[in-house]
Amino acid sequence: MKLYHLLYVFFFSSILLLSGCGRESTDSEQIDQESAIEVYKRAIKINPNNDTAYNGLGIEYGSKGDNMLAIQMFKKAIELKPDEPSYHDNIGVVYGNMGELDLAISHHLQALELNPMKVNALNNLGICYRDKGMLDKAIETWEKAIKLSPENQLFNYYLGLCYYDKGEYENARSLFMQVIEKDPKNPAVRNAKELIEKINLMSVE
Repeated sequence: MKLYHLLYVFFFSSILLLSGCGRESTDSEQIDQESAIEVYKRAIKINPNNDTAYNGLGIEYGSKGDNMLAIQMFKKAIELKPDEPSYHDNIGVVYGNMGELDLAISHHLQALELNPMKVNALNNLGICYRDKGMLDKAIETWEKAIKLSPENQLFNYYLGLCYYDKGEYENARSLFMQVIEKDPKNPAVRNAKELIEKINLMSVE
């Protein structure tokens, strides 16, 4: 599962200006000089109620695999701004990576309650449902994601995996073929081709 990075770059440049770091050098030069974590920490020193900075720290710690620190940061962001769906989605990602699937599902659902159109949360929720073996729920979730973002072939790939897991191989094959044809550079294409080969072998046997 991927952490949510929307507005990450915009926020970075804003923090540099708020920190007084953007006056004599470009944002990109300053970013090269200072780690993201330090930038976010400095932003919090300036404004201890900066929920966006806590979210940024959570993303950085989560990307490094420091899950407990990431959770701590996301919890603080949620405390400061409980109606921001991205923060619930992000903490759900970390819980999912830790295998705490019930907690992950709870937070992804909260994100979707706040914003039913949040396709990233739908995708993460589908991953959790599949990891729990709740294939029908996963299928329902990815079908919603596909309706909102039909051009994203990764969702069709994940949906195909669910049908493959259920033994509905023709449905799976159709979805895998769609991924290959419509987005041949998608990282999922290699696995999709391998699974189609397995399906073909099973049909021969």
